[in-house]
Amino acid sequence: MLPPSESESPLSIPPAYADVVVPRHLNRSFTYTIPAPMRDRLRVGSRVQIPFGRSTLHGVVVCLSDRLPEHYAKSLPSGQETPSGLREITALLDETPATGLSPNILTLSRLVSERYLTPWGQCLRLILSPASPRNPSPKYVSTSAGRQALERKKRISSIARQALGLLTQAPKGLILTSLRQRIPGLTRHEVHALQRRGWIREIARNADQQQSPVTRRGRFVTEAVLQPRGTNALGTTLESTPLSLYLQAVVNRLETTLAAGRHERILLQGPAVERWNLLLRVAELSLARHRPILVVAPEVARASAIAALLHARWGPRVALLHSELRPKARAEVWYGIQVGRTDIVVGTRSAIFAPVSSVGLIYVDGEEDLSLKEEQEPRYHAREVASMRARIDKAVLLLGSSHPSLETLANLDPGGYRPNQESRVLLDSEEKNQPPPSIQLVDLRLLPRNTLLSDVMIRGVRDALQARSGVILFLNRRGFASALLCRDCGASPRCQRCDVTLTLHRADARLTCHYCGSSQSVPHTCPTCRAARLEPVGFGTERIEEQVRLLFPDARVARLDRDTIQNPSQAAAIRQAALTGEVDILIGTQMLLQGSPWPPVGFVGIPLADAGLHLPDFRAAERTYHTLLDAVGLARSAEAGGRVILQSYLPTHPAIAAITHHNGTLFYDQELAFRKALGYPPYAHLISLHISGQNAQRVKEAAQWWADSLRHAVSRRPIGDAGWPTRPDNSEPQPCASEARLPLSLDRTGDIMILGPIPAPVAKIRGRHRWQLLVKSVDATAARGTVKTTLDELEAKNRKGGLKFEVDVDPVEMM
Repeated sequence: MLPPSESESPLSIPPAYADVVVPRHLNRSFTYTIPAPMRDRLRVGSRVQIPFGRSTLHGVVVCLSDRLPEHYAKSLPSGQETPSGLREITALLDETPATGLSPNILTLSRLVSERYLTPWGQCLRLILSPASPRNPSPKYVSTSAGRQALERKKRISSIARQALGLLTQAPKGLILTSLRQRIPGLTRHEVHALQRRGWIREIARNADQQQSPVTRRGRFVTEAVLQPRGTNALGTTLESTPLSLYLQAVVNRLETTLAAGRHERILLQGPAVERWNLLLRVAELSLARHRPILVVAPEVARASAIAALLHARWGPRVALLHSELRPKARAEVWYGIQVGRTDIVVGTRSAIFAPVSSVGLIYVDGEEDLSLKEEQEPRYHAREVASMRARIDKAVLLLGSSHPSLETLANLDPGGYRPNQESRVLLDSEEKNQPPPSIQLVDLRLLPRNTLLSDVMIRGVRDALQARSGVILFLNRRGFASALLCRDCGASPRCQRCDVTLTLHRADARLTCHYCGSSQSVPHTCPTCRAARLEPVGFGTERIEEQVRLLFPDARVARLDRDTIQNPSQAAAIRQAALTGEVDILIGTQMLLQGSPWPPVGFVGIPLADAGLHLPDFRAAERTYHTLLDAVGLARSAEAGGRVILQSYLPTHPAIAAITHHNGTLFYDQELAFRKALGYPPYAHLISLHISGQNAQRVKEAAQWWADSLRHAVSRRPIGDAGWPTRPDNSEPQPCASEARLPLSLDRTGDIMILGPIPAPVAKIRGRHRWQLLVKSVDATAARGTVKTTLDELEAKNRKGGLKFEVDVDPVEMM
């Protein structure tokens, strides 16, 4: 059979057989015969209804052929043309070819399946309309044989007779749920028995019922998030100033690229407003050539801000797509995109799979943000999927960031982390002679223990309040205290379902688990030794707020974190209050960094700059560096009086020093040396493997079995020159900075290292014990192949053991 990429042109002979993939956790396709009336209309990408075991499912045609597959043909008895077990497609669900899946988007789903080791059926869910039922309930109708059996009073159970009678009275059919509601005790087995006897049959559900007309409210950005036409979230007019000669040359080059239909990948490095300004210019070029645009942002607030900006220019051509839309509205937006009513799609990570044809421009904002990585299967990274899609559609890919990830920098310049000028566009504030804010570092080691706000920071807040220039205090840790600590025995109350200490939230007098959400009242005595000496240790935004209100009782204080914000409207209200000057001091977590940029303030304080540096994760330093840069970016320039104070116990750490000295090289050089020495991205690829279950011993045994199987699989692999495998010439390019060998001091078998198994850093979550392994390799294809050969056997071996096996290719966190 023909793969999707080779099946775009119609076959000279109408196809008689189709391979169908169903959106389930299945890693194979299933062959069906095509009814004669359907053969001229069926295409690769068509959605169809098929019999599947005793059920009826929806699936997608991935291959067509006019010949019987070879493995079926070999088993045919002499003189028989079609296998007796081969079943027929029952319905074509697409009203027109436009509502089917394009070959390009189908190819994308297959590449995602291969890269992230997820069954293709699971990945189909990413590209199917939210209106498409994953497991539709079939309708049943009575047959003439069934009606005759009822009239002749054939011997059947009373329940089956009632079902047959109801279906005889319902010529349009009934679904199983309706039958069960009217006939208590009716089972699926009895319905299938009637079906086997030919007395009832399944009929296709009306495909028209699955499509909704697109309404204005569903299709476009709601008026609540729109800004005045031509302005951004700060109220300033974009494109009001001419581009520099440097940026105009970039735009001219991209115009040539779009005209030639070539793929190009460019990093836009600079402030968000400048990136969005250039986005508007390039979008104009793509739309002029009738090629749609895809924009992906890390979170809903930022996606909404960009959508509002684009809507101000192109109005109803813009669609906003994200998970917070109600199912019906999301389905309507999807359908509008699918039939071509909108050609600019903005959304969060899943928007990269929107059914847009012939994409000309893909823009990923905040490419370094970890939110672009999906936490559930399939665990794709939207930035990497955007790169796949841009290559497939021959589109321009723009990656936007104020401070790019190490992987992106390495991708653009394989020889090192400093990209060449052809692949990076600098939009830095230095280009406009705007000096960064002045930064002062406070060494917490020299201050009394448990100092929350130093005297220097308190004076900085007071000066900013007097100048009415605005104050932001940033701490990426919510709650009042990190834990309660017993001063007698040293124990802390822990979550009974997770292997973590409970966080104190004083406002509601509760100890809360930030993993599973369970909470309990604050105990008066230690649960371990019964001593009445429990004291809070550490601090979060709630404790900072309490301290600030004591120090500045007349100031108007607001807090922005997940404890105070329950829905987007509350966040919008606080943002609006800050914009209009109704808030003097704003305290918050990373929620402060989401959405459209804040107007810069006169003072930014960071009470604990090294929060997060101590996590058992090789990306902890990079994550901290990105977060601190975003926080520092909330302050005005030094010329405008902007001031930042960082408090830290690790003032010489490269991530902290790079911030205080305004020199990213201090961080990047040190971090890359560390990554190269130990074989971490961007110098190698990782696959994180987790095993979890309620039985601790079974989890441990399964983890050890998996590790042994992986090492055995590695030992049998063919080895190329110098112990390294040879990559096929036609293999997919991998985002690895260097093919240099990992240090010889590392213990390895061939080019693949298997680390573990060990208990996960958080060894128990929601009552499930967790173990983990790590696979390292410079050859991503080889690493994926090794894991895949063992995963199928492992799942089959432990199918009834209550164990869960998780594969995370290119993980962004190791917890």
